[in-house]
Amino acid sequence: MTKNNYPKYSVIMAVYYKVNPNHLKESINSILKQTYKPSQFIIVKDGMLTKEQNEVIEDYKKDSIIETISIEKNQGSGNAYNQAIDKCKYPYAAIMDSDDIADEKKFEKQIKYISTHPDIDAIGTNAIEFLDKKENVVSTRIMPEKNEDIIKFGHARCPMIQPTVLFKVDSVKAAGSYQHSPLTEDFDLYIRMIMNGCKFYTYQEVLYYIRTNEEFFRRRGGLKYLKTILDFKYKWYKKGYFTFFQFLKTSISSIAVSLMPNKMRVLVYKKFLRN
Repeated sequence: MTKNNYPKYSVIMAVYYKVNPNHLKESINSILKQTYKPSQFIIVKDGMLTKEQNEVIEDYKKDSIIETISIEKNQGSGNAYNQAIDKCKYPYAAIMDSDDIADEKKFEKQIKYISTHPDIDAIGTNAIEFLDKKENVVSTRIMPEKNEDIIKFGHARCPMIQPTVLFKVDSVKAAGSYQHSPLTEDFDLYIRMIMNGCKFYTYQEVLYYIRTNEEFFRRRGGLKYLKTILDFKYKWYKKGYFTFFQFLKTSISSIAVSLMPNKMRVLVYKKFLRN
């Protein structure tokens, strides 16, 4: 199959006021330099943006594939993604975080695979987490490859790395799209897709670079964070997704990681929850 025969796809990027404008540029550039470019690139202005962010977006709007959606008040990334999903013109779409970087061959490889495997509803990739520059690697995230292993993994932790995923738009809509689920909107969506019979695949190459910092790990600690995660897991235990043993095991892990000192949490993420 040549690129001329690949199906068209959309990319969705939500931007909010905390994103560094230079990081936003890097992220947009990584989309526009793809070996197989999207036919539609939807940038959602999620709430009031800074002057510098608006200038970056306006400058890139010269590219004909880019269109924007403006949301007056930030209501969470799930809401922003849903508004963009409703505007998607093509059967496939991908989420892209506004400060991350995609490998230039990411979407060509994903589109080629998913278009020749019609049973697959969503395809992710492996990823690297980095500080400041791509070369400053914090951790490498290697995810299960095949559907049965992804689903098994999903009974303990989120089964896909959200910003790496390219999905069938109709499959996401059929599962209810993104719904209100604080801190867990992606996991919540994938559970509903799994329960709806969707199939997944992870392309076994690092094709995505996630920008991170110490604050990323700090946000994954404390009683407030823990309560939110436990409420989420209990909800899905009551709905039959988690068995009691799975709920107990994953809850104990969440309690341990959330309540440990941040330096220890960073170490656990790097050594045990990533590589």
